[in-house]
Amino acid sequence: MNKINSVFIGILLIFAGVLLSGAFLEKTEAKLKVIKAGVDEKGHPICVNKSQVYLFKKNEVEKTIVFFYHDPSSPEAMVKKTFSDVEKLNKYWDDLLKNW
Repeated sequence: MNKINSVFIGILLIFAGVLLSGAFLEKTEAKLKVIKAGVDEKGHPICVNKSQVYLFKKNEVEKTIVFFYHDPSSPEAMVKKTFSDVEKLNKYWDDLLKNW
């Protein structure tokens, strides 16, 4: 009975390891359900649910993506996500379109 318990615990640990290993794999932000688009004046992160976003635009000149979202308190609700270079902007844009 002791050998059966050892095998069962081993299989259980391997199964748990396989399930939990997904948390350690790097996910691009474009695949998440929330868009992190900077910080406010107090340093708190500004996040918007993708379900609230009704339009997003890419501006290669300013290296930004603008997300317009539904907010009952503000008719002009939008956030800008700024990138350091055009390559990162285009990579994020491609991931965003692919995983929206």
